[in-house]
Amino acid sequence: MIKGLPLTQLQLRFFLDALGIQCQFGGDEWKCGGPEFTYAREILTLMRIPQPDQEKVLEICKENGGYCDCEILMNAAFYLLGEEPPY
Repeated sequence: MIKGLPLTQLQLRFFLDALGIQCQFGGDEWKCGGPEFTYAREILTLMRIPQPDQEKVLEICKENGGYCDCEILMNAAFYLLGEEPPY
């Protein structure tokens, strides 16, 4: 897990799982909220993560190759979790 990430390990896994479902990651037709992180922001809001913490999460995602919703799963999830993700 990355130092300074304002999510617990459980919250992080929930976030990534929910994002995978929202993006239909691994399905026939992937969806992505784009560089605005539409789905990621929606999920973090539903999780009641405060706005400043949401921005920190998304900045850490960008620093680790997650420049859009689906890239969070493809690139950043490994670094966020510290292990090979199931996505």
